[in-house]
Amino acid sequence: MNGSNDPVKEADRRYVLHPFTQLREFDAGEIEPFVVETGSGARIRGSDGTELLDAFAGLYCVNIGYGRIEVAEAISKQA
Repeated sequence: MNGSNDPVKEADRRYVLHPFTQLREFDAGEIEPFVVETGSGARIRGSDGTELLDAFAGLYCVNIGYGRIEVAEAISKQA
């Protein structure tokens, strides 16, 4: 709802463009921002505890999943 006390949700509402969101409803506060707190593999967990399959992220930037320690270790060795 518009006027939330959550500063992250308010910043999201003011400064982030959501290309697949109905902006009129979002701006009116009819759609609440979903804040992601953690990710592991192909799943994300929101600040409200909801766990979702993040099937959309790989399209842009997380095509190997979240928290891939073996990738971080390989990058560290090469650096």
